[in-house]
Amino acid sequence: MKNTKMKRILAWTLCLTMVITASCFSFAEPAEAEDAAAAVTDEITADLTEGETDSDVFAAPDDPADPAASEETGSEETSETTPEEPVIAPGPSGFDQYPDAQDHWAKEYLEKAYNDGLLKGYDDGTMQPDTKITGAQMITILTRVLPTAQSQTVALGDDVWYKEAASKALALGIISDSDVAGLNDKMLRRQAIVMMADAFQLADADADLTKASKYTDFKTLNNVEKRIFATLVNDGYIQGWENILMLDYDITRAEFITILYRVAEEYLNNAEIADYSQLPAPAVVSGGDVMLNNTTVNKNVWFNTDIDSVELNKAGGQHMVIRGDSLSKLSVKNSQIDKLVIAARSGSVNLDCTGIKDTVVGSGSGIICLKPCGNDVGVTGNGRSVTIENKAGTVAILGNNNTVVLTSDADVNGLKIYGQNNTVIIGSLVNELVVEGKNNNVSGDGTVTKTIKYTKTGTITVAQGEVQEFIDEGIKDMTASVSVASKVSPGAYMVAKLNLTKAPADKTVEVVWYVNGAKSVTEQVSLPASKDIVLNYYVPYELSAPDTYSISAEVHYTTADGDAQVVKAPAVSTTVDKSVIYGQVINKVTTTYKGNRTTQWAIDHDLTKQEKEIFVNYKGYSSSSQYLIWVNIGTQHTMVFQGSKGNWKMIRSGLVSTGINDNTPRGVWQTTYKQSAWVFNTYTVKPVVRFYGGGFAMHSRLYKPGTTTLLSGNSNGIGYPLSHGCVRMQKEDIEWIYANVPNGTTVVVY
Repeated sequence: MKNTKMKRILAWTLCLTMVITASCFSFAEPAEAEDAAAAVTDEITADLTEGETDSDVFAAPDDPADPAASEETGSEETSETTPEEPVIAPGPSGFDQYPDAQDHWAKEYLEKAYNDGLLKGYDDGTMQPDTKITGAQMITILTRVLPTAQSQTVALGDDVWYKEAASKALALGIISDSDVAGLNDKMLRRQAIVMMADAFQLADADADLTKASKYTDFKTLNNVEKRIFATLVNDGYIQGWENILMLDYDITRAEFITILYRVAEEYLNNAEIADYSQLPAPAVVSGGDVMLNNTTVNKNVWFNTDIDSVELNKAGGQHMVIRGDSLSKLSVKNSQIDKLVIAARSGSVNLDCTGIKDTVVGSGSGIICLKPCGNDVGVTGNGRSVTIENKAGTVAILGNNNTVVLTSDADVNGLKIYGQNNTVIIGSLVNELVVEGKNNNVSGDGTVTKTIKYTKTGTITVAQGEVQEFIDEGIKDMTASVSVASKVSPGAYMVAKLNLTKAPADKTVEVVWYVNGAKSVTEQVSLPASKDIVLNYYVPYELSAPDTYSISAEVHYTTADGDAQVVKAPAVSTTVDKSVIYGQVINKVTTTYKGNRTTQWAIDHDLTKQEKEIFVNYKGYSSSSQYLIWVNIGTQHTMVFQGSKGNWKMIRSGLVSTGINDNTPRGVWQTTYKQSAWVFNTYTVKPVVRFYGGGFAMHSRLYKPGTTTLLSGNSNGIGYPLSHGCVRMQKEDIEWIYANVPNGTTVVVY
């Protein structure tokens, strides 16, 4: 078999030698010589390389593998079998091994978090500070910051790397049972910041909204969320970008760590602190009972974990949070404290609040009895039982499902209820009652001088004087319509305008645009709109695109009482005027070359990508493969398209040289077969893709015989007619076609 094949090869070699010898007497590139040589080399190539191609040379490399996501994080996959966190030990010099964190804007906090053991790197040697953080990652870090001996049963398998963190986070109240299933999801800023506020008990129950209100997306928050975010803005923990808080943006590892260290920079043990007055920075303090005598703490402090007893005698402080597992004793005497938050997981408290400007009952359990002595009281936790026994300034309830009792001697200047489903019993005088949250019930034998209601829900049976109602009626009286031009052009933007009548002021609505029944764009709009509400929709060139478009819109709003309202703008139609734009393109395409025989002319007179796609789609060309080739003689370019009839997309375009005597055959052809090279005495071209009988093919420019070195001189230019009928291409273009385009592919010469 091998001998027979070799004899055939020798015979064909002899024949090829005769053909080449005959062609040596001509200095041109006759199609006949190309055809004869092609016939011989086809047979030789078939024998020598049957079934072989050079396609592996041009194959795209494999996509790089994603770095292993094995942070404290585990992977970003949503399965419950995510990898465990790495075992890279933190240390003062270890941070240097992560090059992607060295010049990062948050390097200072990233390095501190690494050395504090709060943040770990990935196994591939990166810190990935700009990777989006997940809920699982966040609770893992937060339970390191706020360690607890308590845990709660969690619905996760034993192989889930963050199961322990989830059980502790449940005990801390950072997450609820309903949050567990989504812990592997990336966190939005609004979710992450609320979780942070819960962990550190940051919310001010009656926060001033003025500063935060300058951010346009602040209006999308509910009553409770507004106080949480306003607190963090007022205290400098979070910052917006220009006029938005970026609530619905993902939060990165670096951003989360930055906010974390803005809240608390130190994580210390009680035994390590010789003098609380010298506390270097806001700190979380764990371990041992706390007794402060004649000490002023000038930094915010969180007393955490196994702290059981807190005694403050002649103490001073700005912001103190009791965040331990249980609290058996809390005593404050002869002290001056700006804000004291009681948020132990368990333990009842009976506290004389003299000297405490703002006493806050945060998350946890146990009965709380306060004697505020004219100062303010806040309730930010949920499900708390709070009794206020004597005169208070402002009592603000931000949490839900609480029971708050104002005894007969607890005259209150202002009572504000922002949360939901609270029960308030008034046994004394309340000068002003403000109810914003829904489904709150206020009763008792006391009296309210003035009531301001922002909700239709709930009941107030206590005796009232003046009553004012500012009920959020939403957008129920608003109407909407859409206007659009009767005709639009392909390649242009169709501008649809939403017209609103009787639009209420000071409301943020969601506008949803629909194009041909499919949701297109969703945006937040503050009413009344300061500018037109418009949809800019790009009308594609493709012939397969619709000839008409139906545009409609919906306006969504949820009232303070939770009523979801929708106002619909009926659909309107517009027609796409394709005739003019397609006619202009078709007229640009010429079948003859009219240039000045320079490469630059071809570059300057090339069609746009859209115009090229319009031409081949308008003409209705089809192909037996996923590719279509167009040789444009007028501009001396060859384009490769991918797709199907009527839906071709250009993927390559390059300069070519067609027949110098205008003898490249025009028409619709197919690629017939491929050859690795045509070899002549005076030149070589390679590779070769045949598309028409008589020796016409696409191939490279002319190389010195047997080499890949281009012949010099004007006869080997590109971008203007030079060949004797073949289509000469630049090396990368013909090699790509040779490697990727199968035989039988349509070739349009036009």
